[in-house]
Amino acid sequence: MKDVPVVRYPMRLESLRVLATDGVVIRDGQVLLMERTHAPFEDRWVLPGGLVERGETARTACEREVAEEVGLEVAADRFVGLYDDPDRDPRGNVSAAFRCTPTSDAVAEPLEEARAVEWVDPDDRPPMGFDHDRIVADALERMDGA
Repeated sequence: MKDVPVVRYPMRLESLRVLATDGVVIRDGQVLLMERTHAPFEDRWVLPGGLVERGETARTACEREVAEEVGLEVAADRFVGLYDDPDRDPRGNVSAAFRCTPTSDAVAEPLEEARAVEWVDPDDRPPMGFDHDRIVADALERMDGA
């Protein structure tokens, strides 16, 4: 990929919102959650995800973040939605969420930013950080209607 020129904006960067991505990983009818190690929402259960880096799509960022955080290679095979409520994340991040399918039988494990990982029954989810409860509900609804 060729170098992308850096554009300088006349506004302060902290006034801009950043694109993140979240992966709803589903295997055998269960959803993968991770217990977060840092603020915001430290010690809460969340979906694996993170920031989209320069030169990648939200979909490939989602696949990368799932691998980095829980050690699973996945295919982000279905766009769930764009989550942009200004109050969803105290840092102001906007999330592009994807439903993901593991591409192997690898075992999920806590890696970057995860204290623990757990496959949960989607109808019996623990309290979750950010708006991840809504994202999971939307992913399951779209699955039923797909």
